[in-house]
Amino acid sequence: MISSLLNKITVSCKEKNTELKMIRGQQIEINDDLLPDQDILNDIRPYHDELQNKINEVLCYNPRDLSRGESELESSLGNFYADVCLKSADSIFFNKTGHHIDFALFNYGGIRTAIPKGKVTVEQIFKLMPFENKLVVTHLSGSMANELFAYLAKRKQAHPIAGLQLELKGEDLSKIKIQEKTFDPEKSYWVLTHDYLQHGGDNMSFFTQPLDLFVSDYKVRDALIDHLRKLDTLHSSLDNRFSKIN
Repeated sequence: MISSLLNKITVSCKEKNTELKMIRGQQIEINDDLLPDQDILNDIRPYHDELQNKINEVLCYNPRDLSRGESELESSLGNFYADVCLKSADSIFFNKTGHHIDFALFNYGGIRTAIPKGKVTVEQIFKLMPFENKLVVTHLSGSMANELFAYLAKRKQAHPIAGLQLELKGEDLSKIKIQEKTFDPEKSYWVLTHDYLQHGGDNMSFFTQPLDLFVSDYKVRDALIDHLRKLDTLHSSLDNRFSKIN
């Protein structure tokens, strides 16, 4: 049995001044023998029940298990994740700026769990994305974008991407297409990510000093939940957006 100790300290001082006269300590062991306070439980029960109802809300149905480790360079779960974020953020970004987002990149490690077959609940999306990360759009020069692509080629990992088609040959990318157009290093691109990565998380330093930056208040998790609420069934698949050729 795991238990911990709570230190209880009683301090007594003279009434007319602040001279310390006595310190008395008592250790109270916190274990299964310590009974809960029923009054406190009664006070928090309405909040507990309301929270349970919210996190148990069924959003849609998922016909198969989805995980981030489905294949080496992409996953159905990562594709779904990136596609939803790109679609959700692009409408906000266009309304604010008149520009469309070119592509999106998130991190493999940001997907914290799988979505199992069956009913998809709010709780499962909180487990999938437990962080408070917000969607941001970075304006990258061609050279910054080149650093991003070099990062993907080196890592060889199923980072969630959208708006891109990449082919890896050996250690280098032999094809880079953005919205079905060949990457032009002389152009600049609007790239969606989230604030953790924009600050250099996962060593994505190419995001840290963009030409321009648009920060939204829209959390990644909320974008996923809002989208899933509109679905009857979650459909996602591999589409060779990041592939390896011999």
